[in-house]
Order: sequence, then C-alpha cells, then structure tokens
Amino acid sequence: MKHSIKKVLSVLLVAVFALSMFTACAKKEETKATEPTAAPVATEAAADPTATPVPTEVPKDLGGMEITIANWWETDKEPTTQKEEDTLAYRNEIMEKYNFKVKTINLGSWTEYQEIVVSSIMAGDPAADVFVMDQKFMAAPLQQGLLYPLDTLQNFDFTEEKWNQEVLDLITFDGHKYGMAVGKMEPRLGIFFNKRLFEEAGIDPELPYDMQKDGTWTWAAFEDLCAKLTRDTNNDGTPDVYGLASFSKDFFRGTVYSNGAQYIGKDDKGVFFNATNDPKFLEALEWGISLYDAGYHMPQPEGSNWDWFIQPFIEGKVAMQCAEEYKVNTWKDMEDDWGFVIFPKGPNGEMMTVFTENIVVMPAGLDAEYAENVAFAYNLYTNTTPGYEDEDWRANYYSVFRDARAVEETLPLFYEPEHGTMSYLPLINGIDYGNVTYDLDARALTPAESVEKVQQQWQTFLDQANGLETVAE
Repeated sequence: MKHSIKKVLSVLLVAVFALSMFTACAKKEETKATEPTAAPVATEAAADPTATPVPTEVPKDLGGMEITIANWWETDKEPTTQKEEDTLAYRNEIMEKYNFKVKTINLGSWTEYQEIVVSSIMAGDPAADVFVMDQKFMAAPLQQGLLYPLDTLQNFDFTEEKWNQEVLDLITFDGHKYGMAVGKMEPRLGIFFNKRLFEEAGIDPELPYDMQKDGTWTWAAFEDLCAKLTRDTNNDGTPDVYGLASFSKDFFRGTVYSNGAQYIGKDDKGVFFNATNDPKFLEALEWGISLYDAGYHMPQPEGSNWDWFIQPFIEGKVAMQCAEEYKVNTWKDMEDDWGFVIFPKGPNGEMMTVFTENIVVMPAGLDAEYAENVAFAYNLYTNTTPGYEDEDWRANYYSVFRDARAVEETLPLFYEPEHGTMSYLPLINGIDYGNVTYDLDARALTPAESVEKVQQQWQTFLDQANGLETVAE
C-alpha cells in the first residue's frame, strides 16, 4: 500500500512539474509574440504546428553584371536634391540585393549618337545594354531590325502603371514593342507670350490663360492678338514689335495638328502613309502663312542664322513664339515676364500639343538569358523611389516657370487625350518637317506647292519604312 501511495505521489509530482514547464514555455512564447521584432510567420508556426511555412525569398543573383545605359547628354552624377539622394540610396540597395551595377555613359554628341548606336549593333558589339533614343533616331534601327522585341521579355510587364502607354503604342510594329519609356512624357509644343508687350498693347496679360481655360483659345483669337500686338511705335512705317516669330517647323506643326491633320499617318495594319494631301492639312498651312502675309510674323533678317527668332523674343521685339517647353531654360534670364499656353484650336481640331519623347531600346541579338537579366535590372532601376509614390508630378516645374498658371493649367491640359498627340514623322528615315515648312517660310512655294512637292519625294522613304523596298546600304 505504501509503495502504491509513493507511486501515485511520484506521478503527480511529474505531472505538476510538466504543467509548470508548459505554462512557462507558453508565457515565453507569448512574450516573444509581443516583441516588435518578432516575425509574424514564426509566431503563426508556433501557434499552429500544422501551418505551412512561408518560404523566405532568395534574391535573384545577377552575378555582379554591369549594365550600361547610354545617352548623349550626361554620365552618372552626384545627387543635388533630397529626392535624388533618396533615389540613389534606393538604387544602391537594389543593386546590392540582386548583385548588379548600372552605369550611365555618354556615347557622344546628339549628332554622332545615332551612327554610334546603329554601327555598334550591326557590328555585333553593342555600345550599351540599353540605349536612350531621340525619337528621330528610331527610324534606321527599326527598319534594319536592330532592336530587341521587348514584349518577349518576361521581366517586363507593360501593363504596369509606370510605363508610358503612348510610347509603347507608337513603337509597336508587327505585334511587337520595340521601345519603352517610364512616366509622363515631357511637355512640348506651346505658345510663349511676353506679358509686358501685352500690357503695352492694352491687352490683359492673363487673357491667353483665360481663353485656354474657357475653351475660346482659337485660331481667330490668336490672329486677333497678333494684329493688336504688331505695333509701329515710332510711326516710321515698320513695326517695332511683332505679334509672332517662330521656327517654321514648330509653328506649322502646331497649325497642322491643331486642325485635326497630321504629316504622316499609320493605318490599322501599321502601314505608314503620307497624310499631307488631307484638305485639313492644306487649310492649316494656308492659315499659318496668312499671318506672314498680314505682316504679323517678323521677317527673318538677311544673313541671319536659322535660330534668329530666339533673340527678338528675349529682347521684347516679339510678343509670342511657338516653341517647345524646354525653351524655359532659354528664357530663364529674360527681363520681361512671360507665360505659356497650348497651341490654339483650328476649325477642325482642338487646342493641341505635339509630343516628341525619348525612347528606351535594347539591341537585337542579345543572348536571351542576358536580355532577361538586363530587363530584370532595368525594371527595378526605374521603379518609383519609395516614399515618392504620391508626389505631384508638377512640383519640379514651378521653379522654371514665371507663373503658376502655366504649371497648374497649361501642363495638365497637355495630358488630356484630346489635347496631346504624338507624331509618326520622326519614325520615317529620310524625311523632315522642313521638307514642307522651309520653302513655305521662305515664301519660295505656296502651301499647295509645298504639299505637292512631298507627295513623290516622301513615297520612297515610306515604302522603305513599310518594308516594301530594301533600305539602302
């Protein structure tokens, strides 16, 4: 009997000891679960031994490969703003995590760049893994099959919001995408105007903004302003101030696209065609040249350079100029205040800007695995810097414009589908806006003659672009 009691007591003591150990362990697990650094997956596994463990990510290892991105204006530079510092830190983090490096290189000047890109790819030794291309540089490598079909790479998902869909659509041929761009397109074509000259002519300097805002910014309104702004202040029979002076390729591009016309079209099958024989195209040229005939456009001084029109605007001798947005850098030290609006709408069109965007490509002939690694790295490299996902895209423009209305009213208007377009003309090797506009500007040909001139002249280049003729070596 004593032995049985002892045996029972022994069993009870063991049970009590086990229970106390279990309670202690449970408290220890509870403490671990409330620690800030505790991993939720570990807690779940401890609470439920049957739960399937979440696998730890093993980062892709690119083996230390160096990826080169080429352009014609800069190499890697030190950050000068907080955003640039944060972007550099983010990129260094992903490069360390995935074991790769990215290097930006300058291949040469703008005039040398296309030849360097094309010749290096044709030689089988591309000068870079990724090339930034001016839209004007795209024709030759496209026609010669020198670009990689980017949509075949699994590490690019072009449905992601960061990719510029207009560029993807522009550079899609035979069902493949050969070029890409990230984010919004850079602002381009519009009308700069001198506010002081408006005031001296008795015109409210906010009027172009007001008409742009209420939809009355039309060719007729623009022409009326040109008439009032062209003034002979000393009564010598020659205007001292002109309403307008522009580069002909900019001005007549504005007139054409704002009237619902275009220089080059592309049909549903991806075939390019000459669109200059559209009556709306001729109407746009005729209206534009009528401003010359009326004496509103400043004549080019004899013996002057092609860019003669820039200085008169800076000096306050011209009230309005059709130009691309990057001219803000040219006007930065200008004494007079100025504004910026979209090109006015014609009778058959809308207020319109014409975009020309840099396009990113990869060379054809890359090993498939290598190309996938480049795509993987470039995709990460171009992601939005963490913390800047909700940044206002307009923020960087306030410092380069003279007024807020250009940033808050004009630039957003550019990105509305009915007010912004892209031109196919730069994709056709061998042709240029100047084929139409130079003779027109010089008054060597009439609008109808300018149109007639390019019908046959452009057809050979269009046939080459459409693959109907062999590209000349």
